Amino acid sequence: MFLASFSYGTVFSSMTIYYNQHLGATITGAFLATSSLATFVSGLLAGFWADKFGRKPVMTWGTTIQVIGSVIALLSNVPGHVNPWTTFLGFLLISFGFNFDVTAGSAMIIDDSMPENRKTVFMLNYWAQNLSVIIGAALGAWLFKPAFFLLLIILLVTILVTLMIVLFMLTETFTPLVRNDKEKESVFSSYKTVLADKTYVIFIIANVLTTMIIMQFDNFLPVHLSNSFRTVTIFGFQIYGQRMLTIYLILACVMVVTLMTTVNKWTHKWSHKKGFVLGSILMTMGMIFAFMTTTFSPIFVAGIIYTFGEIIYTPSVQSLGADLMNPEKIGAYNGLGAVRQPLASIIAAGLVSASPFIKATGVSIALLIAEICAILLCVLAVNRHQQERHNLKKSR
Repeated sequence: MFLASFSYGTVFSSMTIYYNQHLGATITGAFLATSSLATFVSGLLAGFWADKFGRKPVMTWGTTIQVIGSVIALLSNVPGHVNPWTTFLGFLLISFGFNFDVTAGSAMIIDDSMPENRKTVFMLNYWAQNLSVIIGAALGAWLFKPAFFLLLIILLVTILVTLMIVLFMLTETFTPLVRNDKEKESVFSSYKTVLADKTYVIFIIANVLTTMIIMQFDNFLPVHLSNSFRTVTIFGFQIYGQRMLTIYLILACVMVVTLMTTVNKWTHKWSHKKGFVLGSILMTMGMIFAFMTTTFSPIFVAGIIYTFGEIIYTPSVQSLGADLMNPEKIGAYNGLGAVRQPLASIIAAGLVSASPFIKATGVSIALLIAEICAILLCVLAVNRHQQERHNLKKSR
């Protein structure tokens, strides 16, 4: 998962700039919308197939698709013969395959962990992904403009190494049930069953709202810093809005990598519900504080508050989600979880569109309302789950 996140992070953060330079803003917007749709569809398919065929086959397919996509992207950017259209096709395949890896990989983590240690396992996975972001983003920023072709070669090599690990080192963690023809389940009937689980659906809605708060990192926060941040010079280095956003990102990643284990020890005995609630409150406070200020020091402090919240929230929400899943359909439950990103993205983008009218104050109020609703829905989901388990024990 570290290598997958590393390969994804080296180039993807800068591809919007690439498309905009070659094809303009309108086509770039269409490309991004298409990528979001592909991400959503691939998550649903990966979840269903991970339950039907097993985790390892889906991860193998996903990594193979990424290899094909990276080869297409590489051949599309041979110096002197650049083709942005086939480059997009290549990166669309990489996105599709990456989501196969993430969805089936998350199911594998749940399979191969116990409720007692699952929070720690998710913490390690989250830690590795943040470390990969620091290394991958730094490499991408360094090579993107002067040596994009070399960056694509590094991308291909990394994905090939990932494929070797998946093929020869991973052990399957799930044996699918063998069904006869009459019992065979379609992708639609599989997700219909998951959607019938009202407790999990309530939790997913709460998760969409908190994910929307996290996605302000890529939505209103850049707009706010670009429009309102007061440029400051520190040790002769000028910091303006875009650089402040980079500092915020680096601060968050470094804090996760250096403090994740310590914070996990502090919160080890907390319930997942408590971690969800307190973590999301800190995230919301940090983001709102950043929106309501325009100078370096307060925004830096806001970044610290937000990141502490995210460190507490992320393993807790992943562990809580795993606890609420039907063990026979973990893949499909993870696939349904893929709706978080596109739905949260739509809400976050809507707030950006409304921000000229409602200003930073209005966006902050919207985040506060979303957080209150998320907490209420999370508590409702946990209470329903506990009641269902209690009723099941009584019936036995």
